[in-house]
Amino acid sequence: MTMKKIVFLITVVFLVSCKEDKASLESASIIQVPTSPVYANNGKTEVLIADYIAGDQIADSITVDKGIKALPWSRTDSVFSFEMMDGPAVSLMTLWTDGIRNDVPVFKSSSKVIRINYDKPAVDSKVQIKGEFTNWAPTDLQTDGANLYYDATVPSGKFQYLFIVDGEEEKLNGTEPFIVSNGMGGFNRVIDNSRKAFPAELSYGAITDNGFTFTTTGKLENVVVFYENQKIPATLEGITYHVTLPEKDFSDRISKTQLVRVFASDTNGRTNDLLVPVQNGKVVRDPSQLDRSDFHTQVLYFMMIDRFLDADPSNTKPVADPEILPKANYMGGDLAGVLKKINDGYFEDMGINTIWLSPITQNPETAYGLWPEPKTKFSGYHGYWPISNTAVDYRFGREQLMKEIIAAAHDRGMNVILDYVANHVHEEHPLYKEHPEWATNLYLPDSTLNTERWDDHRLTTWFDTFMPTLDFSQPEVVEKMTDSALYWVTNYDLDGFRHDATKHVPEAYWRTLTKKIRNNTDRPIYQIGETYGSYDLIRSYVSTGMLDAQFDFNMYDAAVSAFAKADNSYSNLAETLNKGLEYYGHHHLMGNISGNQDRARFISYASGDVRFDEDAKLAGWTRETQMSDSTAYDRLGMLQAFNMTIPGVPVIYYGDEYGSIGAGDPDNRKMMKFDNLTRRESQLRELVQELAQLRRNSMSLLYGTTQVITDANGMLVLRRAYFDEETYVYFNETPIMMNVADKNKRFRGSETTLINALETDSQIQVKARNFAIIQAKRKTDKNSN
Repeated sequence: MTMKKIVFLITVVFLVSCKEDKASLESASIIQVPTSPVYANNGKTEVLIADYIAGDQIADSITVDKGIKALPWSRTDSVFSFEMMDGPAVSLMTLWTDGIRNDVPVFKSSSKVIRINYDKPAVDSKVQIKGEFTNWAPTDLQTDGANLYYDATVPSGKFQYLFIVDGEEEKLNGTEPFIVSNGMGGFNRVIDNSRKAFPAELSYGAITDNGFTFTTTGKLENVVVFYENQKIPATLEGITYHVTLPEKDFSDRISKTQLVRVFASDTNGRTNDLLVPVQNGKVVRDPSQLDRSDFHTQVLYFMMIDRFLDADPSNTKPVADPEILPKANYMGGDLAGVLKKINDGYFEDMGINTIWLSPITQNPETAYGLWPEPKTKFSGYHGYWPISNTAVDYRFGREQLMKEIIAAAHDRGMNVILDYVANHVHEEHPLYKEHPEWATNLYLPDSTLNTERWDDHRLTTWFDTFMPTLDFSQPEVVEKMTDSALYWVTNYDLDGFRHDATKHVPEAYWRTLTKKIRNNTDRPIYQIGETYGSYDLIRSYVSTGMLDAQFDFNMYDAAVSAFAKADNSYSNLAETLNKGLEYYGHHHLMGNISGNQDRARFISYASGDVRFDEDAKLAGWTRETQMSDSTAYDRLGMLQAFNMTIPGVPVIYYGDEYGSIGAGDPDNRKMMKFDNLTRRESQLRELVQELAQLRRNSMSLLYGTTQVITDANGMLVLRRAYFDEETYVYFNETPIMMNVADKNKRFRGSETTLINALETDSQIQVKARNFAIIQAKRKTDKNSN
C-alpha cells in the first residue's frame, strides 16, 4: 500500500480591529529565563527563592496578588511561604530586586481527595495500591475496621492505578468498569476527577504595529500578561484584549527573542495560555526570524553513537570477551561518523536542528553483567557506565573531534546536546574507588538487594551490582558531580544536556547544577530529563531553578496504544494530550518521542512482530525481529505526524525516520542504515523529512493554541492556531472524504513531489491509517504589519 499523507494550504480572510495602549518598563527582569509557575497546594505552599534569583542577587521584598495570604518572611529567608484564599485560579507573586519587578505566575490547586475503596475481602492478605497519585510506588491501604480504602489527592483529570495483593499486581481482563488500556497489553483502573465545566478559551487575534490582540470565549476573572517576566497591561474591549509591547529595548538578554506569555482564569478554573515571540519590539510572524536558541523550534534527533556510523575504523575496538554476544558489543560507530553526516547535510536535509549525542565519557574495557537467555555479558558500548565524567572514550574519538562536531553543527544552525550520567558510576570509576562511602547502600535494611527498585527506593537504588548509585544527600557529592557536568558546557560550546535517570537524583543536585550553569555561561542551555512516573513526579523537576523539560513517556504510551494497537479509539490519547497541557503548560518544551533505547521499536509493535503481552527485552535477545505487515510504516508515519504537530519538542530516535525494526534492548539498537533502503523505508524517511520541515516553517505548530476538535468514531482532529495561520490535523483509522473548495490547490504526497490531487473534483480521499494536514492563512486588519 502506498503511504499518502497530505498537506495543503487554503487562504481565508479574518478581520479584527485594534486599539492600543502604551506599556513601559524601566529595567529588565534579572531572571533571564521564563519564570515557571508556582503550583500552589491546598494548604501551605513553599517557594525556594533561589529557584528564581540566583548568584549574588537577593529579593528585597515579595508582594502577592489578592487571593494569596503571604506568611511572615524576611529578606534573609531562603523560603517564601503562602496560602491560597478565595482568589482566582491564576494570580501573581513578585520578587523585587533593587526596585526591579520579577513576576512569577501562581496557579491555584484544582486537587481534591477521592476515596478509593477495595471491595474484595482482604482475608489476611496484604493489600496495597499503586498509581499515578503514588508515583507508582506500592502504598498500604487504610482501614476503618471493616473496609480497606485509600484517599487519593488528585487534580482535575483521569488517573490510573492498580491494587496489589500479597505483592502481586492484579491482572484485569478489560471487562471491569472504569478501566483503561495501559498501552502495553494490560489494563489499569481509573478514577475520574474531570472538570464538570470548562473554562473559557483564549485565541490569538491580530498582530498590530505595536503589539497584538487576543480574544476570549467567556468572561475572565483575571488576566496576567508577562513580557520577559514582568507584568504589562492588557486592555479589554468587548471580548478582545489589546496588548502593547514595551518601547524599551532590553538588549542585554541572552536570547534575541523575547517572550510574551498570557495566563488567565475564570470561575471554572485556569484557561489555556498564549505564548508570543517578539523581536525588536515586533511580534514574530515568520519562522525564518527564529534560530536554534529559540527552543520551541527544536526538532531533536537522538543517536546512539556506537550504532550510528563508523567513519574511523582505527578506533573500532569491541571488547575481546567470547561471553559477549555481538549485538551487545561495540560495533564501531564514532564521533567521526556524526561529523561526517553533519557535513553531508543529513540532519539539515531532515529538518533536524538539535542533535542529542549519547554519553561519550570513557566506559570500561571489559564485560559486565549477565543476561540469562541466551547467557551473555555486556559491554559499555552505550556509554552509560562511566569510569570518567570528563574524558572522551577513545573508541568514539578525541576532545578535538567533539569540538569540531559542535562547530560544524553551529555553522549549519543546529544545537548539540550531550547525554550526561550523574546518578551512578561504574565500579571502576576512581571516584568510587577513592570514596566508596559516597555511594548508597547496595543492600536494604531487610538484607535484600537494592537494585532496580525504581519507585519504592528511587533515590538510592542501584541499576546493577556493578553500578554504584551516588548518595546526593552528601553535599560534597553534589558539588563534585555538578562540577563534572559543568565542565562540559564551559569547556565545550554545548547547547544543553539530556539528563539520564532524572527521578533517581534528588532535587538538590538539579538546583545546584542549574545555578552553576547560569553563573558560568552566557548562552541559553536546554536541559531535558528522563523520568518514568506520574505527572506530578515528572513536573516536580521542571522549573526555573531546575530543568526546562522532561520526556513525556505518558504521551508516548498513549500514542503507542492509539496508533500501533489499532483499537479504533483516540479517546485516551486525547485525554493524555489535554492532561499534559494542563500539567506542563500549553507551550511546554517536553520531549515527544518516536521511541527510545529502552523500548521495543514502535514499528515492530505496529506490525505485530512484537506482541504487547510479551517481554520485549526477552524477545530482543532470543529471536530476530521481522517485518510482517507493511502497514506498520503508515502507523509510524502517523506517530511522527502526531509528534510534529502537537506542543513540545519532537524527538526522533535514530532509525525511526525510516522504520528500523526491533524488539527490546539490544534489538532496538541496530546499526543505522543510510543506503539500500526499501521502497517503504525510503517513503517514510521522505515523509518524516517533510513533516520536520513543515513544523519548523509553521508558526501555528511552534507557538499556536491547541484544541482537540474530536476524538470520536475512529478519528482524531486537532487544531493549532497562531494569529493569521491555523493548522488542522486529521488522523483516521478508516477512509475519509474531505471537501476542498479550491480545485487548483496542490497537495504534498509521500514521495515529496508536488502533485495536483484535485484534477477532477473538489474532494480527496484520505486512506485508512493515515493523516492529513490542512493549513489556512488568514488576513488581518490593515494595521497589521
